[in-house]
Amino acid sequence: MNQQNKMPHTGDPSNVIQHFPKYQIQLLCCRHWWLEKWEFKELSFPYWRIYHNSSSGAVIIYNGKEYQLASNKVIMIPPNTSYATRLYNNRIPKAGYSLKGGRVNTNFSEETLHLDQYILHLFIHFNIGIPYDTFHPGIFCFDLTDHLLEKLQKIKRHLNYENAKFSFPISLALKSLITDLLAELPEESWNILTKNHRILESFNFIEQNINKDLNNSVLAENANMSTNAFIHLFSSETGMSPQKYIRQKRINQACILLHHSSFTIDQIAFKTGFANRYHFSKIFKEVSGLSPARYKKVLA
Repeated sequence: MNQQNKMPHTGDPSNVIQHFPKYQIQLLCCRHWWLEKWEFKELSFPYWRIYHNSSSGAVIIYNGKEYQLASNKVIMIPPNTSYATRLYNNRIPKAGYSLKGGRVNTNFSEETLHLDQYILHLFIHFNIGIPYDTFHPGIFCFDLTDHLLEKLQKIKRHLNYENAKFSFPISLALKSLITDLLAELPEESWNILTKNHRILESFNFIEQNINKDLNNSVLAENANMSTNAFIHLFSSETGMSPQKYIRQKRINQACILLHHSSFTIDQIAFKTGFANRYHFSKIFKEVSGLSPARYKKVLA
């Protein structure tokens, strides 16, 4: 028998073990709004965003550069990118924001809205998990291909009729859209904090136990290291102490829950590991510059 054509006993032509990165797209929200006002001095959130507008007029300002949102462009923004926004030449408030809009449904259309005053605005929020949510900040603009347009139209048609429940095919369309855009991002921009397996496992342990007491001794024991050795390794790999990292992760999780859950502020304080609402509100304002109640109103 020709040895080149012989089937291997395992049914696999290779005995090389392959390793693939583990990630999971967590959809946080997907909405289609009309906007009359969209003026923010600063937007910075611990989750990814996708924007697509049906007409021009909206602007994102990042690092002194303006990015126009238009019908032939799709915008993707990584977590913790700080940027400003406005519609047309509207003035951006010196503090806070100016937001006026609402859901697009079957009663709305581009014809019934005054296009010189309103913008139709699709936005999607999602996470893909640690360490891939540590992507380098920036604004990424993609040309709208027929392939992307087909998915966007399917998603918008669904949202025009149903805003709360998503079918499996629509969820697939959303995740397919996200994956297509992520795959086009520059490979060198994936700013992973560390590749050390012990620290990566610590990241996962922190996320799964964010509401518990996570002192350095607990973290070190989980990593099978002495406390001092763990602190040194964590700080050298990430550039921050374990407790500073935990505080930031708790605030990040609180931001997500404030925007994408129906939990009360007291419940969110408990779920993110703070002693009480007062302590949570104090730390949250120190980090974000806004009270939790004020932050909860900022969405689009």
